[in-house]
Amino acid sequence: MRHRDLWLGVGPTLAVMILLLGVPLIYTVVWSFQSVEFGAPGEWIALGNYVQVLADPMFRSAVAFTVGYSIISTVVLLALGFALATLLHHAGRGKSVFLGVLLVPYVVPAILAATAFSWLFDNSFGGLVNFILEKTTGQEVQWFTETWANRGLVLMAGIWLGAPFYMLVLLGALKGVPGEQLEAAIADGANWWQRQWHVVIPTLGPMFRFLALIGIMNALGIFDILIPLAPNAETVGSQSVSLYVYQNAFARDQQDLGLGSAVNVLMMIVMFVLVSPFVRNIYREVKSGTA
Repeated sequence: MRHRDLWLGVGPTLAVMILLLGVPLIYTVVWSFQSVEFGAPGEWIALGNYVQVLADPMFRSAVAFTVGYSIISTVVLLALGFALATLLHHAGRGKSVFLGVLLVPYVVPAILAATAFSWLFDNSFGGLVNFILEKTTGQEVQWFTETWANRGLVLMAGIWLGAPFYMLVLLGALKGVPGEQLEAAIADGANWWQRQWHVVIPTLGPMFRFLALIGIMNALGIFDILIPLAPNAETVGSQSVSLYVYQNAFARDQQDLGLGSAVNVLMMIVMFVLVSPFVRNIYREVKSGTA
């Protein structure tokens, strides 16, 4: 009975997902073995696209940047989101104001928020951060032309945009931490850090794993914020895989959907490798909870 109710509930959604995601996925896999241009039928070239992509140093650089960005940003967002959630959980007066300020980048379209964020580092628009750095250190950082400076700029923007979501989810999860366990820990003489490490964080473990899964999947698709933050992404080494696909499949004179499809298939493999441990743990937790 439970299985029938489950399928009645998820069946329509699953059918829509298969239609909207499954069919394009099939075409992507097929096109990855073809040379496909807009308005023309595909020509079968077997593994030609994969050989070309894997031999391209720009693709390898894009994969390294994307994977590195995904891992670092997710770890930082988990830590920062937990810190902000803990602060708000124990806050008193001014909590709503503080929460409203933190949610500003979350309600603004990402590309607009990233553009506004870039102005803080662009002298053409005032460059407040550069102004402060010049006054305090006497040096000017080339945020848009130096490799690691630009990567740091993209990382800071991604964290600023993603922190409100992590904070909101963890703030709700903190309300579910059993007060009895915290009181028992206090009675045993545990300080604040020990209570967080041995009681709060283990209790929020499933939520941390879920957020890590969501964070990695979102970060692997980084694209829109690179437009204002990394206008020279291909030159400075801040090009993501999604941007690489766009430039090869849509933006250049030689638009090749087959090449872009091959890149997407490779990135699906990378995504599967990165998220499979989290999916496995979440599945085990759900299964043990319903057993």
